Amino acid sequence: MELDTSILNRMLVSSTLVFALGFVIFGRIEQPQWYHDFADNRTFFGIPNAVDVLSNLALLIPGVVGLALVKEMHQKGGGYTDRFELVIMTSLFSGIILTFMGSVWYHLEPNDSTMIWDRIPMTIVFASICSLVIADRMGVGVAKKIHVPLMLIGILSVLLWHWTGDLRPFFFFKHEPLIIIVILLIFGKATYDREVDYFVALSLFLLATVFELTDSTIYGITSIISGHTVKHILAGVALWILLRMIQTRTMLNPHHPSSAEE
Repeated sequence: MELDTSILNRMLVSSTLVFALGFVIFGRIEQPQWYHDFADNRTFFGIPNAVDVLSNLALLIPGVVGLALVKEMHQKGGGYTDRFELVIMTSLFSGIILTFMGSVWYHLEPNDSTMIWDRIPMTIVFASICSLVIADRMGVGVAKKIHVPLMLIGILSVLLWHWTGDLRPFFFFKHEPLIIIVILLIFGKATYDREVDYFVALSLFLLATVFELTDSTIYGITSIISGHTVKHILAGVALWILLRMIQTRTMLNPHHPSSAEE
């Protein structure tokens, strides 16, 4: 289902305003300190919280393979409508690697101070996925204008939490892009095929959040693996699906105009 561009733009703006208004009405949100008390705190090989630390390898793999893919696409000159898409992909996979590093650091010593370095690269990943969908559904020209500002806003949202103790800016940035992505995927005009991969990845991200919130419950049931560990694995699978989508997708209209022609 495709909508007129003006209607689509109004939907995007309206959803953002409604979401922002909800946070204003809801009021200040502080980081609950119980969040840092993860169920699986076992130490292996001298590594505290070892399973949560090592499960971050699920993020590292798609990040490294993704950067190698971008390099190959740059050399061969195919798989994209405009070279700026390679910039978005580089941001995405670099952000994934930085998220791996930040999450490892955080889980070695979970607290608000180390969580900053976990969340900042996560915003780069969120922004890059959003920009990738915007490039696909609204054109690379729009993505060029919004990609860097979107990443900067994401980083600022984490810093605002650090400076003020209010989580609302980060929560807004974490969730609103998902709404924008879904609207664009449903109502925007696709440039590439394999759009179902976006929905599969988003579903896995959502499922990962569920496991994150049931960390101790899952560990109590299994006594082997915690919900937070499962979260890392599911997020890694979701990112791998996005990687494979980028690697194998093809243009639906070979004559689709690049941003240089817009």
